[in-house]
Amino acid sequence: MARRTALTLILAGLSPVALGEIYKTVDANGNVVFTDIAPVDRSGQPAAQPVTVEPVNSYQPPPAPVSQQGDAPPQSDEVGYYEQVDVISPAEDETIRDNSGNVQIQIAISPRLRGDLRLMLIIDGADIGLEAVNGVFELSNVDRGTHTAAGRVLDRQGNTVVESNPVTFNLMRVALGPENATPAPH
Repeated sequence: MARRTALTLILAGLSPVALGEIYKTVDANGNVVFTDIAPVDRSGQPAAQPVTVEPVNSYQPPPAPVSQQGDAPPQSDEVGYYEQVDVISPAEDETIRDNSGNVQIQIAISPRLRGDLRLMLIIDGADIGLEAVNGVFELSNVDRGTHTAAGRVLDRQGNTVVESNPVTFNLMRVALGPENATPAPH
């Protein structure tokens, strides 16, 4: 802080107001010279002209908010904080064919999920207790049929901050019949 104060004082001392007049002269070779020293009368050269220097642009940033370490960000407008919370994969009414029942669900969230919040997966209206890894959920052995998937952002207390609209998808798995099934009559 002391260095900043010293630098400010030095720069203030160098301002045009502190230095006095600034003069513009042209030497015998036609070179333009700016100086703060009053020009000496040089025979055959044009007289020095005083130059008015405009004030330098400056910017004073607003004070940075002071936060206590460990404080959670304000909770008042969290719902409006996220511009996007959407299931982007699978697409609406997409059919997934996987005999193992593996499904990958991807949720886009913008702006990025804050560190004090969690993104959870809701399947068929129930929180299955699976937390996202980079917005992606890896499911295995999902039953065949039609399902809905949504993302839910939870705070530290487990309260819902925001939830995406559900997306419906279909999972097709091969259904094997009994081993000794009797063939149907023709």
